[in-house]
Amino acid sequence: MQESSLLSSCTARDHLHDRFADRLVRRNDLSRRLVSYQANKAQPGLRWFKYKEGFSKDLVDDALSAANGPVLDPFAGIGTTALIAAGGGRSATGIEIMPVGTRAAKAISWVANQRDMEAFQRVANDLLRALDGHGEARHESRFRHVPITCHAFSEETEAAIATARAFLGDIADDGLRLTLDFACMSVLEAASFTRKDGQYLRWDSRCGRKLRGRMNKGPIPSYRSALERRIAEIVADHPALARQYGGRTPRIVEGSTLVELPKLATNSVGLTITSPPYANRYDYTRTYALELAWLGYDRAAFGDLRQALVSATVENRSKERQLAQCYARPRTLAQAKAAIASQAALAEVLETLNANRAELSNPHVIRLVANYFAEVALVIAELARVIRPGGRVVMVNDNVQYHGEEVPVDLILSAIAEECGFVCEEIGVLPRGKGNASQQMGRFGRRELRKCVYRWRMPERRR
Repeated sequence: MQESSLLSSCTARDHLHDRFADRLVRRNDLSRRLVSYQANKAQPGLRWFKYKEGFSKDLVDDALSAANGPVLDPFAGIGTTALIAAGGGRSATGIEIMPVGTRAAKAISWVANQRDMEAFQRVANDLLRALDGHGEARHESRFRHVPITCHAFSEETEAAIATARAFLGDIADDGLRLTLDFACMSVLEAASFTRKDGQYLRWDSRCGRKLRGRMNKGPIPSYRSALERRIAEIVADHPALARQYGGRTPRIVEGSTLVELPKLATNSVGLTITSPPYANRYDYTRTYALELAWLGYDRAAFGDLRQALVSATVENRSKERQLAQCYARPRTLAQAKAAIASQAALAEVLETLNANRAELSNPHVIRLVANYFAEVALVIAELARVIRPGGRVVMVNDNVQYHGEEVPVDLILSAIAEECGFVCEEIGVLPRGKGNASQQMGRFGRRELRKCVYRWRMPERRR
């Protein structure tokens, strides 16, 4: 009998755990606040937009000491890594597929590198005056809803948003327009009947939709008042941003890391600090639906973006054929496939899930898990190519569970990294993990899943 057929004993996962046991280190200095957005709520610039999937400035400050040289974040979010590294005088690149994130990063960088904010304040005040009377909003400037965003705003807020969009279209300066556009986008949730909750938008019962549950956000500010507060924050944060992130502008690339990483030169990066999407069914396009609709995404564009993201939802289809036909570096693709093929623990998970397919809440989670590791393995193989000898990777990720089966993401990705030439130095485990979903808890009991920060090193002499 093959090892991966021993479904009940989790043999392959046990063996993998034994392999990394001495590198699984409980770190009391790691906290949920450190590896999430929470610690950024008071940070200049980073506080302007609630990008919940990011990590903290403090984590990046600490991780920057891991290695010298240019810094890369292939899943950049709102650019925390790239902004901080560039502010410290290092060459920095952030790659991010979500235009919501790149818009935030570019706005923060623009403000940080302005000698004064007089032009911004002047134009922003003109916009606020236009909103006082709701101006002459052109029909083409109205907010173009998709089904998931319909009824998000009151009629008054819809009119104010249309006025703002028309005003933005007449600003000639690119940086000024982008930053004020970001400010307008960043307050959509605050002025709406919605609230981001996990991967969904929760709806206030006043929205007019037919709802199963009832949620009340409390007082909802007018669009103008929310925007006025954001503009005040941007102006107030300028001096601190100029000190922290001014002087050197990071390179922010909007696009899929599967497309953009192959364009980077071999041995061109000293340090990667990143947090890829988790294999947890999280759909960024739902969470940031208001912001994507603001940016002009229609229903088809939502679907295209979701498919282009690293597979983390049950809707994602395999990218295998596409990558086989057009991947820019076939040797790296072959290396990633070989690394995946050697993962007995992953094969064991997939076989167990397949054996219980009929009982899964959604059988497409099997495809999700398989596609996730195939794509992240390719990212790791590319990192092994671009990171110079002696360079390092610092990565934040969570383990997941489906049908009571834990997927040891930390161990599998670290094993893939070692197949690609890295040495796993440590898997730092947060003292407090995360619980499994309530649906699974009732059936399989409570299990705390590891939340970790991985540290991988590229040896001075490659294999």
